[in-house]
Amino acid sequence: MADLITRYSRAFHWLQRYDDGQLEAPAGQPGGHLPSEAEAMSALGELKRVLIERGEATNLFASVRGTGLGAIFGNLDQSVFGEPAYPSVESKAAHLLYFVVKNHPFVDGNKRSGAFLFVDFLQRNEHLLNEAGEPIINEAGLTALTLLVAESDPKQKEVLIRLIMCMLGRG
Repeated sequence: MADLITRYSRAFHWLQRYDDGQLEAPAGQPGGHLPSEAEAMSALGELKRVLIERGEATNLFASVRGTGLGAIFGNLDQSVFGEPAYPSVESKAAHLLYFVVKNHPFVDGNKRSGAFLFVDFLQRNEHLLNEAGEPIINEAGLTALTLLVAESDPKQKEVLIRLIMCMLGRG
């Protein structure tokens, strides 16, 4: 029983902080290099190819609607009073997932594209795996987070961002 409690102690802590209205975002790892829009689209193109081969997507998958994706990357790269608006890997990753899923920059496949760009960003910034070489967010967690964002009330944005950042935290 002690192993079980120890293994999930951070989850119990976050749930208690949420209940108390005190779930705070961790400081996180400073920085976080975003791919260019072209690099992101190239990576999504590879995902699209694989999904089409499996019969899990059509040619509409990850087709950009207007300038939505570029606007998201521009938003994530902005500064406020000379300081990055999204100063950490965790903050950029959480907002990237949220913005792609909620803002629908693609004709089709926004949830899958958002989830993919999220883990691609984490991998590019050497933040996908923990010290033991295991994903910080596994497949089930990625699915749950993506659906939670998709189904959430926009009023809950900041709480969701903080939750995702906590889940990405290494401490």
